[in-house]
Amino acid sequence: MAQRPRRTLGTPTFPMPISGKFLPATLLLVAGLALMIYQSIGGGVRTVTDLTVKEGTLINYSFRKTPEGERDYGVWLKEFSERFALTKRDAAAFDTAAFKAQVKPGDRVRVEYDGSINPLDTEGERKLFGLAVPSKSQSFLLPEETIKNDRYNWVTYLMYGLLAAGILLYIYKIIQMQRNRDEVLD
Repeated sequence: MAQRPRRTLGTPTFPMPISGKFLPATLLLVAGLALMIYQSIGGGVRTVTDLTVKEGTLINYSFRKTPEGERDYGVWLKEFSERFALTKRDAAAFDTAAFKAQVKPGDRVRVEYDGSINPLDTEGERKLFGLAVPSKSQSFLLPEETIKNDRYNWVTYLMYGLLAAGILLYIYKIIQMQRNRDEVLD
């Protein structure tokens, strides 16, 4: 009875073509490009022109913290049945004292939000991108800053990291191949 050939760990049992040397770099680049496509095709607000701008009469506002200690800020308008909520990041920078001092229930408020999202899907809440009081020429939440903060999240950084790692790995493998070729020729 013939014995099976011994295999050693870490040693390929088949010859690897030249493209196999670049496989990890290629996978990193493909993953980075897939995230780029996901972000560009995926919905969401990209510019201020994607926002819906409406004015309404302020009924109430709430600047409270949840039992977990997270900020839960929102406003209600007479003309809308849903609540306009600030994101956690925007709530951290929101000046509640200035808002309470300058805006009272009954004042006209301009809100900017993503009109493509159905509030029934988000349990009666709309994400607030802009908040202003036109009669007092006062802006409390700028849509440009909110969109910038919303667009550059961890997925964006992961995408750029994968692309950079893939490119650097390609360069490293090319330099390594050239060194090996120079050693063989010497």
